[in-house]
Amino acid sequence: MAETYSRAGSVSLKKETTANTAVIPNVFIPINDEDIATAFDYAPSIPISGNRSVNQRAIKNTIKAPTGSVNLNIEPKTFGHFLNGISGGVTSGSYVDISSVSAPFTVGETVTGGTSSETAIVLFAGDDFFILGTVSGVLTDGETLTGGTSSSTAVLGTYDATVYGHASRVPADNTVTYSLQLNYSDRAFRYYGVRFHGLDSMAQSDNIMTGGCQVMAQGILRHAKVTAAVTSGAGSKSIPVDQTGGFVATDSIKVYRPSTGVFLDFLSAAVKTHTIGTVDGANLELDITNLETSLAVGDLIVLAPQTPTYTIVDEYAWVGCSQMSLGVDKDSLANFDAQDFTMVLTSEFEERHAARGTNFENRFPSDLLQKGLTGSGTFTLHNENEDFFRSYRVNANQSVKLVTESGEIGSTGVNYKLEVLYPKVQFDNYDTNLSADDVVNEEIPFTSFYDATAGFEAQVLLVNDIASY
Repeated sequence: MAETYSRAGSVSLKKETTANTAVIPNVFIPINDEDIATAFDYAPSIPISGNRSVNQRAIKNTIKAPTGSVNLNIEPKTFGHFLNGISGGVTSGSYVDISSVSAPFTVGETVTGGTSSETAIVLFAGDDFFILGTVSGVLTDGETLTGGTSSSTAVLGTYDATVYGHASRVPADNTVTYSLQLNYSDRAFRYYGVRFHGLDSMAQSDNIMTGGCQVMAQGILRHAKVTAAVTSGAGSKSIPVDQTGGFVATDSIKVYRPSTGVFLDFLSAAVKTHTIGTVDGANLELDITNLETSLAVGDLIVLAPQTPTYTIVDEYAWVGCSQMSLGVDKDSLANFDAQDFTMVLTSEFEERHAARGTNFENRFPSDLLQKGLTGSGTFTLHNENEDFFRSYRVNANQSVKLVTESGEIGSTGVNYKLEVLYPKVQFDNYDTNLSADDVVNEEIPFTSFYDATAGFEAQVLLVNDIASY
């Protein structure tokens, strides 16, 4: 096998149609690093049998859910896949900013433009934006929108049919799963039933917005072992293997022979790859047509690496592109000069194992059950007065919001944007400490709580030119 080099690798993903049923990833994500790990555990059996060592045996144990994180620069187009997973699904549609809102609008109601007379359905109503569906025509910038059910009014900012918003509020049921593939120079690994269950330390590094997306999967396909010899020849061939979980019809595969350390000719002379016709999970077989080289017991079937193609724009930046705001509630936010920050949002999951089969993949978790949601973060600034410490000392509720923008979406006059809003937070333990010849800084940690009035603990909005995730 060839020596591997990280820059020859790539990462791809795709949302699964059915949870924990692998699909072939087709969206390529630039990443900085990943640390997903899988433990193929065993349990020692050491009965008393009149022998000090011979009767010790390793018994196959359950395989814990593969876990880890994918660290990346937050980019306007691809980050939506992770946001979709983290929040359990986003509401997507036409994005418009609004102002002068007379009263709350009702999700699902029809709004009508006072100038254009065009109509649309409110899919998501933020304090200063709508996500709209079924827009009948071109809305007029600056016109008044009136709700057909609520009778509320708002002034429309800029409308462009090519601008989309993707919004979510948590806590929410997180049932969205992905297939995630790591492509190396000569082979690939695939995780399936993947939950992106947390945004770990969304922050800025060297003025680039970064994030660590926490990963928990129900299975991994690293390779499958051939369990019976297969004779080469033309026509239909079935390859018996010890694992079919993770394989998909039309997958491109390779065969590696550990005894020689090489990939074998597979489809025809000098061709190392083959396409799977069907995956027979019931009989643990991969069906192909034509086989160049006979297969032996112990040969390994691996996924062939994909060739990446990217559709991305400039990542979000910190200085000059971002703004933090703070207030006693989300309706009283005012900008302040945060010099650094981190944000964390995590849905906790617990794996469960069940006796549901005798195959290798049945050792993986039978289910991943969602538990609690936690949100936290920090921001740093130089100490000027007692305002922040007063809020901490008296445990006063605060609201925190981050808005970061990238470049303009085409020529729409609207920028790529990411907003994260915590409507209710409490500052945690911190102090203002002296250091010789240094400006006195405050690094203020906070924990988020559910805001019963707002009806959520955190709200995230992504604006780009991607219609849906």
